[in-house]
Amino acid sequence: MNVVLNTDETNVVLGLVTSQILDHLDLSPEGKELIRGWRRDHNIGSTRLNDFAVDLNEAVGNFIDDNTRRMIRQRGKIKTLER
Repeated sequence: MNVVLNTDETNVVLGLVTSQILDHLDLSPEGKELIRGWRRDHNIGSTRLNDFAVDLNEAVGNFIDDNTRRMIRQRGKIKTLER
């Protein structure tokens, strides 16, 4: 399976995750402001968001690869490889 998020989709993921952290965890005001600042640094159009999207896609791809069975056809037989 191949999943690739563009920067807009990555921005949505970041918005959802940071809002869940801010809304549901008991953080100090300084901690909340650090998260908000980090989020602002990763706005659409920023190079940080572009870099984060590349890293996120690599991490998601590696996770899927590590948790997916592979089926290989070899000499008319299908073999399943587990990782």
